Amino acid sequence: MTGHHGRVLRVSALIVAGSLVLVACGGSPSPSADALTGTASSGGSFVLSEDDRSASPTVQSPSPTVPTSESTAADPTTTSSAAPVPVSTSSPAPTPAAPAATNGLVTAADQAAAAAAVAAMSVEDRAGTVVMASSADAVGSDLVQRRHLGGVILMGSQGTIDGTSAGTPAQVAAVTAALQAQVPAGQAGAPLLVATDQEYGLVTRMVNGFTDFPGADELGDITDTAAAVAATEAVTTAAGRELRAVGVNVDFAPDADIAPRSGASGVAGRTFGSDPDRVGELVGAAVRGYSAGGVAPTIKHFPGIGRLAADTHVALPQLDSSCEEWNAAEAVPFRDGVAAGAPLVMTGHIRWPAAGASELPTSLSRTVLTDLVHGSGTGGCQGLDFGGVAVSDSFEMAPVVEAYGKNEAPWRGIAAGQDLVLMPVDPDGAVDGIVAAANDGRLPAERLTEAATRVYALRLALGRVPAPSLDVVDSAEHQATAAQARSAG
Repeated sequence: MTGHHGRVLRVSALIVAGSLVLVACGGSPSPSADALTGTASSGGSFVLSEDDRSASPTVQSPSPTVPTSESTAADPTTTSSAAPVPVSTSSPAPTPAAPAATNGLVTAADQAAAAAAVAAMSVEDRAGTVVMASSADAVGSDLVQRRHLGGVILMGSQGTIDGTSAGTPAQVAAVTAALQAQVPAGQAGAPLLVATDQEYGLVTRMVNGFTDFPGADELGDITDTAAAVAATEAVTTAAGRELRAVGVNVDFAPDADIAPRSGASGVAGRTFGSDPDRVGELVGAAVRGYSAGGVAPTIKHFPGIGRLAADTHVALPQLDSSCEEWNAAEAVPFRDGVAAGAPLVMTGHIRWPAAGASELPTSLSRTVLTDLVHGSGTGGCQGLDFGGVAVSDSFEMAPVVEAYGKNEAPWRGIAAGQDLVLMPVDPDGAVDGIVAAANDGRLPAERLTEAATRVYALRLALGRVPAPSLDVVDSAEHQATAAQARSAG
């Protein structure tokens, strides 16, 4: 995901030369059949988010190309020209069994305690709990304290995280401590979710004073699968410790998308490869590693956007996979990530007709979120039976704010099955919109309660995780771990 600040990228000249030109999506898609009742609105103007690959300390990316609404309307379902993702040669996995009471870091006791805490909350506090604001809105303000938010994502440009002058470990730690100080006294033991996009490699938020770990593409290039799995788990464990040391407790990584064998991909350079089974093994290793390091990992971008060339930040591309194809390809790494204990699944913004999301993006689709992420499946597509937190990709992105207004999209996302709305354009308006929808019945009370409980349970689980000292950041041990992983390739 991304927001209106660019990421620092460690990018080679070859990768930069092959980067995609952003294309803005014009026009407003109509609500799909799986949308809740209500009138869609354009939501007015929106801020185009910078692409995950669009900023570099040394190389400028091409400027976005924005077509007219007429040109976009003529081709509203832009698809990739990339070659199809290879399908796993193994038999499709059977429909998963119902999930256990625990989900990775979250225990049954966490779930029970969260249910009790949320039951005692006001509607306003429940609404705040399911919103994760951008640091651009939260840092240096009283937003977290005033709206009792569930989380903040740390953003920045060229390694300078919002609220810092240089993005050093000590400066980042000071920012996260200030945010945690705004958590209400009554929520002691349930720290704020402080997230960032730290995939390493191409997408890396924190670079100034942090270890330069290999990213998914480097780890995926290790020929021997067993060695690749071992290196991935070692690297992500160390990486998790560095993030936890500076106060980050959620990482929006690893990327569970599958790359096409040829052709362009909107997530090029960010995935573990093109073989579904092998990618699944490495995603599982990363989930175990980040968790062992003390942060909650997130598998993304469900249902899988690797074969799409379009940039989902500004366009609404279409995945043409049938359920049979998806079960044997894109779904495999997500199943493996859930099996490894991933506590969060991030949904992308795409159309997927096979799953009933033909007009609204998957991030606003009840079928995708309720039936496939949290359920056992629909229409031949096998669901994840996922009991953890479904988090949206950024709600600043064009496909979302063009489907509904900036204050309507958040509550509709929660109603569809999201548990945590990421980076709404207006956090105050998002909370107010959720409250209003809950009060008048457009957003069922039990759905808001369920979402808030899942988020709060994760907060309780992370509250038990001790943070290492800042000494671990860019330590000799971690540098050796990074070097050993690179030498394995």
